[in-house]
Amino acid sequence: MRQLHHKYLILFLVCLTAMAFPQQLMAQLRCPQLFSDHMVLQRDIPISVWGWANPLEKITVSLDGSEALVVADEKGEWVAKLPKRPVGGPYQLTVKGANEQLVFSDVLMGDVWFASGQSNMEHPMAGWPWIPYSGINDYEKEMADVDYHQVRLFQVPKMPMPVPAVDYEESAWSLPSEESLELFSSTAWFFAKQLNQQLNIPIGIIHGSWGGTPIRSWLSAEVATQFAKELDLQPPPENFDPNDWRNAELASLDNAYERRMTISFPKTDYLPEMALDFDDSGWQETNPIDEDTHFENVVWARKEVRVPEKFAKGPFELSLGVLNRESRVYVNGQELGFFLYSQPAKFEVPVGLIKPGKNVIGVRLATPFGVTSFEGDAEAFVLSHINGKFAVSLADSWRFQNDKKEGFGTITNHYSRPTYLYNGMVAPATNYGLKGFIWYQGEADASRAELYGKMFPTMISDWRTKWGLGDLAFLFVQITSIETSHDIGTPNSSWSQLRQVQKETLKLPNTGMAVTIDLGDPYDVHPKNKVEFGRRLALQALDVAYNEPVEANGPSPLSASLEGKEVVVRFSANIELKKNRVGLGASFELAGEDGQFLPATGEVKGNKLYIHSGTVAEPKAVRFDWSNDPEYYIINKAGLPASPFVLELDK
Repeated sequence: MRQLHHKYLILFLVCLTAMAFPQQLMAQLRCPQLFSDHMVLQRDIPISVWGWANPLEKITVSLDGSEALVVADEKGEWVAKLPKRPVGGPYQLTVKGANEQLVFSDVLMGDVWFASGQSNMEHPMAGWPWIPYSGINDYEKEMADVDYHQVRLFQVPKMPMPVPAVDYEESAWSLPSEESLELFSSTAWFFAKQLNQQLNIPIGIIHGSWGGTPIRSWLSAEVATQFAKELDLQPPPENFDPNDWRNAELASLDNAYERRMTISFPKTDYLPEMALDFDDSGWQETNPIDEDTHFENVVWARKEVRVPEKFAKGPFELSLGVLNRESRVYVNGQELGFFLYSQPAKFEVPVGLIKPGKNVIGVRLATPFGVTSFEGDAEAFVLSHINGKFAVSLADSWRFQNDKKEGFGTITNHYSRPTYLYNGMVAPATNYGLKGFIWYQGEADASRAELYGKMFPTMISDWRTKWGLGDLAFLFVQITSIETSHDIGTPNSSWSQLRQVQKETLKLPNTGMAVTIDLGDPYDVHPKNKVEFGRRLALQALDVAYNEPVEANGPSPLSASLEGKEVVVRFSANIELKKNRVGLGASFELAGEDGQFLPATGEVKGNKLYIHSGTVAEPKAVRFDWSNDPEYYIINKAGLPASPFVLELDK
């Protein structure tokens, strides 16, 4: 179990500081793990090479004719500077001490990008081992196109730390391959691949992200202190021992992995609990949508249904309201489908699966956090013949058996503590030359948009300061669309303010935002079309970091005014209105003097959006796509969408 777990997590010890274990650092000539064969060094800036040796040891660093001589200080630390170089390679980088020599081969000069964030940046090509069916779209096709020798990958080990680390451990650069990409960030890979194709230069990606993490985890201590009133800042543990910390975190991550695997996957493909002839007489009986019904994090549920012989040939439709969360649905032991997140559970039952007489509808519900539940009105739970002449309610008289999954040992949540991921996963890279950053995070902070609007730009400025290379390009994804409510169809705009503060962050210089309001999966927080996410970030890079003549952004509104009884929003070029895949939220809204936005209707003609309302007599403001999963979106000729916006009408 540990070996499989470590293959994904690449859980290597992140060292603390030279003071924490000086003997280890000074035992031999050593460079950080970021220096390895196949590395990419940042072109066109002085090259920093650093490491550890014996105190006062002379170190010679050489690269393709350039050489630097330095002497380690009393702690054994040294830093050498080589002159900047253009795109090129492959080279050898040599670090020579008094008695030892390090040789790094196949070194390229190119552009290095640091990729970070939460799960949508982490989203591996093959998906997470513990999340069923989570691989990206067209996985096998994409894996057949990975031979890009100029693209190099560095996976940052996962390890939260209470103080800044000076190095990663047991990490190395790798070439793209099925093995190295299987569990690598899909968004970062497609970004790097696109840039390499467009620019024909080496691209290195340092990827360090962690699913479900809030922005506070990625703040340095200096920034976190600025938000001390809002954050639960605590000093490092007393009598801190790095080995004890490492062992505890590895054990925690192993326990979390085992727990998630056990929750997500039944022990075998065949589940006798779902079979027609399974004896469930010892199970409890309930109406699953009763408020008093209590399920654990895993529950098995069965409902017996009798079908007259004249209707048994079907075809049938099965509706089970909304199932929360991971749900496997069975009819007479045959699995009909799997849902990872809450969505309307509707199925066409294959002809012949329903039998005359007794039938059993089975459900296995599981959730990694909280408890499972059946949601929706009683009318949404029904098995019906498509001809409408036969239907049976499934809203009551279910038998169920809780199967609580627990006892996996200690599981910590240090990954969500302020500064801990900056310390363990960002700090060790701050001396390594970069071209810029790509960032996909924000879902975990959707309920704290106002605070996020302060933290995010502050974090960007701080990271730039830590690297000391000026206003490095910082490109980020505006969070996409989703249905976040179990009450599917109920207007919900909980993510809108977060999108807005992300957009306001563009006030910082050298930033770019990939708008993805059209790319979301309404029932999966992890859209699988990551090719397009990476492509749009690459367009931002070509525009912001490379000054290439590309169309990187969707249409932006220029003005809004009242013309007769219509509100007209003008854009700089022609636009097109597109219907969303599901789109249950309002796209067009108008507000009067009271500031209350009400749904309206809209249409596009040329470069103008016309919005009509029968309820707002004197509009003062217009709002577009201000819902989690809006019904429509607007694109330009390049197919890029407009970001959600709010405009006051011209006076």
